[in-house]
Parts: sequence; C-alpha cells; structure tokens
Amino acid sequence: MTGIRSVGVIGAGLSGLAAAVLLARKGIQVKVYEAGHKVGGACSTTEVDGYTFNDGAVYVALSEIIDHAFDRLGIDRQAALPLRPVTSIQTTRLPDGTTITFNHGLDVRIDRTGTAASGGQSQHDLEAMLARWSPVLRLLTDELLTRPFSFSRLLWKGWRHLPKLQGTVAVELGRMISDPALRAALAGVTLYTGLPPERTPVLQIVGLVAMLTDRFYLPEGGMSRIPAVLADALASHGGQVHLDSWVSRILVEGGRVVGLDVAGHGRQEFDAVVSSTSAMTTITRLLDPGRASGGLARKVAATPLSHKALSLQLGLSNTIDAPSHFMSRIPFMEEQYRLLPPSGASANWLNYTVPTVTMPELAPPGGSIVELYPTIDQDKSAEDWTDEQANEIAEAAIHKLSRIHPIEIAVRRVRSPRYFQDRMNLYHGAIYGLSPAAGFRAQFPHRGPVPGLYQAGQTTYPGYGIGPAIMSGIFAAEAIV
Repeated sequence: MTGIRSVGVIGAGLSGLAAAVLLARKGIQVKVYEAGHKVGGACSTTEVDGYTFNDGAVYVALSEIIDHAFDRLGIDRQAALPLRPVTSIQTTRLPDGTTITFNHGLDVRIDRTGTAASGGQSQHDLEAMLARWSPVLRLLTDELLTRPFSFSRLLWKGWRHLPKLQGTVAVELGRMISDPALRAALAGVTLYTGLPPERTPVLQIVGLVAMLTDRFYLPEGGMSRIPAVLADALASHGGQVHLDSWVSRILVEGGRVVGLDVAGHGRQEFDAVVSSTSAMTTITRLLDPGRASGGLARKVAATPLSHKALSLQLGLSNTIDAPSHFMSRIPFMEEQYRLLPPSGASANWLNYTVPTVTMPELAPPGGSIVELYPTIDQDKSAEDWTDEQANEIAEAAIHKLSRIHPIEIAVRRVRSPRYFQDRMNLYHGAIYGLSPAAGFRAQFPHRGPVPGLYQAGQTTYPGYGIGPAIMSGIFAAEAIV
C-alpha cells in the first residue's frame, strides 16, 4: 500500500514492537498503544522483592530466527541481545525410579539402578531421530518461518518431507525410540502444548531436535531484554510507545480504517493500524459488529484455542538440588494423558522450571526460583476462576514440591486463567492463542477484514514462539510498505 505516512499499533508485545520498528525505519510515523504498564506482553518479567519472574515465555528456542528477524530490523542481535545457552536442560523421573537427564546435545544419561549409563541403543535411536528430523527443522528455520506462509512454497521446498508430517508425537516416538524411559522423557518435553502425545501433531517433534542440538537459551538479563531491545530500536527511529493506553475501538469511516479510540488519548488518526492482539479480539471487540465477513466471523467462532493455564511462581530463600533447568516427575508416555485433565490430590506428577539453574542472578544471593503450571480443568471458563480456587491449587502444588525439595518460600505469585484473560489480554485465557494442534488454515491473514487494518501476533503466521512472533510483526509491516 502506498501513501501511508502514519500507523497506529495495538500492543507492545514482540510482534507489535517488531512491526513498529520496521515501519519507523521506513520513515513512517508510528505510535504503539499498550494496555499494560510495560512492554513485552507475554515476553516480559516482573520483579518482586529481588526475584525476577517470567510473565509468559520462559526460554528462547531457534535463535537463528531471531537473528534473521533482527537483521531485517537493522539490529545487531549479538551485541544488543547476548544469549546464554541452557546447558543443563531437562531431568525427568519416572514412576519406576528411572531418571533421564539431558545435558549438552546428545549427552543423555539414563539412571535405572543408581548407576548412570549412556550410549548404546538409546544413543543410536537419538542419532536416527536427528537424522530424520533435522532437515525439517532446517526447512522451517531457513525457508518457511522467515517468509509469509505459502502452500506452493511449502510444496516446492518441502515436498519430500510431507509424508513425515502425518501422525502424532506418540506414534513417531514409539517408532523411533526403543527405550520406554527415554521415550517418556522425550514425550514429556512436548507437554507444553497442553496436549497428550497421542494428540500432539508430529511436527512438534522439531522442538526435541532443537533441544538435542543445543538451541535453548535465556537472554542475558532475562526474557524482558528482548522487548527492551526492540523498544530501544523503535525509539531510535522516532517511534513512540504509550503505556497504560487501552484501545477501545478501531475507527472505520468510509469503508476503511482511519484511526483508534484510545483511553486517555481520545481519537487518534492514522493511515493504517496494526493489531497485535489476537485476531479474535480484533474482530469481536475492537471492530464494530458487521465489519468482518460472515466467513471470518465463523472462523473466529470455530477457532481451536490453546489450553488455559494456572501459573505458580515461587521465590525461595534457599537453593534447591535441581540439576536441570526443566524438571519433571511424570508417568510413562502411554499414561501422560493423565497429566492434562484434573488430577487427584494424591498424584505426585509435577512439571516445573528452575530458571536460576541457568541464570542464578534472577534471584537474590543464596535464593532460587521455581515456576510451575499445575493441572487445571480446561472446561472451566476463565471468568469462573476465583483467587481462592487458584490458591487452593497452588497450595496442593507447593505440598507436592515440598516432598521433593526442601523449600523456604520468600515470595509467591499465583496467576489464574482469569488473570491471563483480564490482565494479559489473552483471548478466553488461552495462553498460546491458537492450539498447537491447529493447522495453517486456522491462522489469520496479515491483511485484516477492513482496508487499512493489519494483523500480527500469535494467531497469524508463523504463530507461537519468540522468533516467529517477531517475524509475524515483520510480515504485517511489510504488507503495509
């Protein structure tokens, strides 16, 4: 589109900031309006009494996508955003007492009888899995996720890999990994999707490839450094970010977008608008009824949402004996579906993250941080959650954790699905927007339903993740210029 001189951006998350930076570099006047009191959205942090807690994203995977995005935005990633590798990645304990630890790359140790072992058939299976799936990961990082989605491009570049993309994580791991303990530990890594391995699309296995090829990182200074770098780049090009500025309406006159109605700012006129909140929110709340076509309205109603979450974060005055960044006590793969619906109070299964294993400075000296996402009822709407209910589940999770580690709690932070909906503006509290099981057709286009409106963020291609979220903002901005 030509003749665009000013753009308003809704949301100062990664995608909104990335869109704003690219537009400002092109000489366009850009103003970003963020409902919260800080930038970053789901990639921000909150400090409480010296403990730095993640507000959403907990690590960086596939840094090459961030490198590509920062190149497009004119930012020297290595200088502006140093990344610290997560070297002690995951420790999993199974019901029979077996412990599996993932260290560097293919350094995987399986302890069944108190004597650690590595190599053998398990090493061969992992090497075969990498040989099969590493080309798919390279296809994603080098060819697909760095360009707007195109079925023709997918067929042209990836036709030989398409047969691999049929099926589930459970089927693929069952076929490739002979050791049930290793299979369970690998399947457990994919439980972040909120789906059991039997329902998780096999493409999610590329996350395991990323883990096994040393591609998990934390930004120096914590996750909030990523949006801070983008915000600094935006300011250097004359762009503005307005915090505590809730957008109540996208203004449409004469059949096209003309601006935004912003709390505390009133009517703000723009030649175009980029919305980085979910497409569902854009269409159902920010636009006047009837602005979207019937087909798009039906798509919103049928959108497969991701799971909801309850977050429990503990600031401890002691350090715990956690050997890895990610810790889990889970059943074997065939029983992992039990982790997802509400579980009984007697269940000892637990997944938790200890970010201070990788970055001790996130806590005061001698302290540590533990982050947990206890199992909750997915049929319960975000509106129905109360603080009392959330705290009851948190207490049960703390009790389970205290049976594993001695813990001295200095600070605790509990956030329910209602918090994620009301305070972080996540549609119906769905933490990833679209379900990880959703196909490409479930994603929304970068060109909105009204001329002059553009969409970025998790519900557009390429979707969930740090690098992909930044790329989605770049794609939306490039659709304008």
